[in-house]
Amino acid sequence: MVISNIHEKLVKRRNIAESMPLLPHLAASALRLLHRTCRIEMIGEEFYRSSFDIEGPKIAAFWHFCYPSILYFFRDQGYLTIISRSRDGEFAARMVKKLGFFPFRGSPGKGGAAALKGIISAFRNGPGGGFVADGSQGPAQVAQKGLLLLAMYSGSPIFPVSFAANRCWRFRTWDKTLLPMPFTRVVGAWGPIIRVARGSSSAEIEEHRIQLERTLNEITRKAEKAAGAFA
Repeated sequence: MVISNIHEKLVKRRNIAESMPLLPHLAASALRLLHRTCRIEMIGEEFYRSSFDIEGPKIAAFWHFCYPSILYFFRDQGYLTIISRSRDGEFAARMVKKLGFFPFRGSPGKGGAAALKGIISAFRNGPGGGFVADGSQGPAQVAQKGLLLLAMYSGSPIFPVSFAANRCWRFRTWDKTLLPMPFTRVVGAWGPIIRVARGSSSAEIEEHRIQLERTLNEITRKAEKAAGAFA
């Protein structure tokens, strides 16, 4: 019985692995198609447009729950995005690549200085990137300092952004991932730019972390109100 169960698990894993080349492509195509049916509007657009006047890579910071809409909005521009090194991360990395992103496998808050240095190096060689402010494991809508360290050492400005939808699915995950329903109203909200000066103290980084957290929660509420959704 034990041998049979082990064999069954190995077969399932092998079947999933064999499907991996196709599944990320299908998922990326479905995400594109879904959002194309939606009416996407923006609030705080002046903050978004101000990014065009800033040279060098930029950091788009957002909560984990709106990752699907973020991927669609920033698609096909070569932006860097961080994907975990987990088994699930392999699927995500292949999917975001199909959406025109450059996936970096790691985390600014894990792996110490070497990991952060690798992220900064990859980040500086591109137009910028989108980064989850509450990390890959949460807690939800609580900003982590890894993103602030990236901003400080890279010298790149942070642009807070969030999304909401009039009608959507909310998954039973730690972040309650939001996926808009077809043909619904989707609202993206931008907040004021946040800059973290080189050599900032721990206290100053904490102040910026709180500022980012408050800004993201505030623009999330604005997006929900504008979309007519109160998730």
